[in-house]
Amino acid sequence: MKQKVAVVTGAAGGIGLAVALDLHGKGYHVLGVDRVASENTSFADFFMHDICDEESWSALAGQVEREYGSLDALVNIAGRNYYSPIESSDLNEWRSMFDVNVLGMVTSIKHCGHLLRKTENSSIVNMSSISAHIGSHGYAAYCATKGAVDSLTKSLALEFAPTVRVNAVAPGWIETNFTMEGLLLSEDPVEYRRQVEKMHALERVGSPAEIAKTISWLLSADASFVTGSVIVVDGGYLIKN
Repeated sequence: MKQKVAVVTGAAGGIGLAVALDLHGKGYHVLGVDRVASENTSFADFFMHDICDEESWSALAGQVEREYGSLDALVNIAGRNYYSPIESSDLNEWRSMFDVNVLGMVTSIKHCGHLLRKTENSSIVNMSSISAHIGSHGYAAYCATKGAVDSLTKSLALEFAPTVRVNAVAPGWIETNFTMEGLLLSEDPVEYRRQVEKMHALERVGSPAEIAKTISWLLSADASFVTGSVIVVDGGYLIKN
């Protein structure tokens, strides 16, 4: 059988690294993309470039086509955060948020879409967040971008049907540097951590590996009838709040 090939953005750390490692363990050939170098690249071919750079994506897609002929999975994890009340916010930061969190996905899908159409049961998974479903003081930019990701996912599920499935995963609080930096903005990070854990029905935050397993399922044939969905993996945060 032909080895499956996956492209994972944000693969240098956090959820992206967990996804790349999980897919590698399932036999995929993984191509990781990030703007910074990864300390662990032995499991994958690694590409350092801005996820909005079209020339880089065109070159990567060309390499995939020459070496593998097609692509089985595209997982868009790369993202950033920005905290600021709206009246003191920097509009350049807002533009950067949409560039990274939304247009990065658009660019990867634009250049890799034709390779996914060549493969049976190929799939795209985008990184959303429960922030798309709730308000969050000071994080309007982040919430807005994740709402855009949900709408993008549903629209592209129609555009790529019936050949390629397109879904998103919306995590709650996950044990990554990206998320935990928010704790440091509080006056008492230890107490805030306890409060955050209590906000979840399972009374804990999640792990990157738990999100990676959900993404792996969405990529698999076991999810062959799932497209246009946003799968919430939040330890019961939304139902409790």
